[in-house]
Amino acid sequence: MDMRDQLNHWLAQRVHGAALDEDGISGLLRDDQTLIMLEVPAHSSLCHFSAPAVALPEDDPVAGLLTALELNRYGRPLGGCWLAWDPDIQRLMLCFNLLIPDSDARSFENALDNFIAALDLVRSSFNADAAAKSQTEAMANKALV
Repeated sequence: MDMRDQLNHWLAQRVHGAALDEDGISGLLRDDQTLIMLEVPAHSSLCHFSAPAVALPEDDPVAGLLTALELNRYGRPLGGCWLAWDPDIQRLMLCFNLLIPDSDARSFENALDNFIAALDLVRSSFNADAAAKSQTEAMANKALV
């Protein structure tokens, strides 16, 4: 069984009717705002996971990049996932690679679950930063009034 066939088998066990297309790509819709892409390039033993995570804050993109770098540090707390900038969609993408020959159905499911948990963590980290900044600005405005 080749790598794409193997991943298709695991994918079908996890999501009824899901499969890689002829280019080795499959999109899994988690919710209205989350599309997780899986890709197994031809003649590859890797499955690439990716999903749009967050846009950089318009008012302070440098702070957003620093948050991304902190989350990427040593692969923690993202569990081996990492954030990368996608210039085409102007968003940070969460990424992960699964080595198919070293995996089985359970490790694929765990990798997908961990990827989703990391995506939620990234989004909450950016929301927490935005909330803290809003709270600080609100307190500063009260102090000035």
